[in-house]
Amino acid sequence: MSERTTQEIRGEIAAERQRLEDDLDALHGELRPLVLVPFLVVGVIGVGMLLRGRGFRTGAKLVFRFL
Repeated sequence: MSERTTQEIRGEIAAERQRLEDDLDALHGELRPLVLVPFLVVGVIGVGMLLRGRGFRTGAKLVFRFL
C-alpha cells in the first residue's frame, strides 16, 4: 500500500506541470528575439535595396553603414 494519498500525488503532478509550463514560457521568451533577427535583417536589407535601387550588395552596404 502506498503511503501517499491520491490528493498528494495529484498535488505533486500539478506542481510539476506548473514548473514545466514556467520552463516552457522561459524558453519561448529566449527564442522570440532569435527568431525575429533574420526577418529584421532581411527586411532592412530589402529596404536598403529599394532605397538605393542598385542591387543586393549596395543595399546591404547602405544598411550596415547605419547599423
